[in-house]
Amino acid sequence: MFTRIRDYTRIVNILDLNETYEFLADYAEVVISAAAKYRGALADVTGDELYIMFADPGVTVEGPRHAIFCALNIQNTADRISVKWRHALDFLVEIDIGISTGQVLVGNVTRGVKKMYTLIGRNVVLAKQLAELNGDHNTNILIDVDTFEGAKDYFSFRKVGDSLLLGFTDRVELYTPVVSAK
Repeated sequence: MFTRIRDYTRIVNILDLNETYEFLADYAEVVISAAAKYRGALADVTGDELYIMFADPGVTVEGPRHAIFCALNIQNTADRISVKWRHALDFLVEIDIGISTGQVLVGNVTRGVKKMYTLIGRNVVLAKQLAELNGDHNTNILIDVDTFEGAKDYFSFRKVGDSLLLGFTDRVELYTPVVSAK
């Protein structure tokens, strides 16, 4: 799962550096708390971009369901950020989420003394691109077909369409959850 703040560039141009730090801490608290509630773990962070992994050994079949529960929880609590920052920002804060199900590699990407771990793989790139497409589709959560297949018995979804994404040879089917749970 990949999360990001829509219009983050606009936000960092409104808030000063200390306010931006506090804003990001509020956002990270919402995302990381939701992830922990549904067996997710923060895997990587760059500014407003948070990568969450759902990979409990032995229960990977529940990963798509946990990720969607987590995404819905994030959306249901994101208003706390907007309320807190309403005086500094003149718009609602929106969190965009992309979820892709599949294999990823968690590993050290450096060969030197300093170790830097990150997520690597097709599904990492896909989750990020799905999150970035939310604004174009008037959604806040977009998932791929594998996530849909893994969670369709637990949630209701709307097929948003399909899209040819940068670096992918086949079109990617896009879905968004429409109800919290069946």
